[in-house]
Amino acid sequence: MKETERFGLRILEENCMGCHACEVACKQEQGLGVGPRLIRIVEICPRYEPIYCHHCADAPCRDACPVEAITIGQGGAVLLDAESCTGCRECLEACPFGALQFDEVAGVAIKCDLCYNRLGEGREPACVAVCPTGAISFG
Repeated sequence: MKETERFGLRILEENCMGCHACEVACKQEQGLGVGPRLIRIVEICPRYEPIYCHHCADAPCRDACPVEAITIGQGGAVLLDAESCTGCRECLEACPFGALQFDEVAGVAIKCDLCYNRLGEGREPACVAVCPTGAISFG
């Protein structure tokens, strides 16, 4: 991977059928219980709108974090270190996409990390792998 390469999700909303398979796969991969969803499919009749982290090159969530718990990883993945997070929720307010969530049990912010562990193994993010219509792609 070149230093300048940036990866992310691309979602073709017109191909989304609202099956929520991406939500389930994400929750399973990340070990999330009831509540937080790092990718969400919202029905806005007659279509579906995915809400997800865009892994911004100039991430407003990172800029808003007072303890620098949010960093940019290899390939441009915007990563949140839960151990450093103080739970102030500034990043949630700063995200223009409403992508960050708050884990009430742990008292910290959480967000999509593009399944960073899977990428390291040469696999695509879980949400991409299960999308039956190919509406979600990675690259």
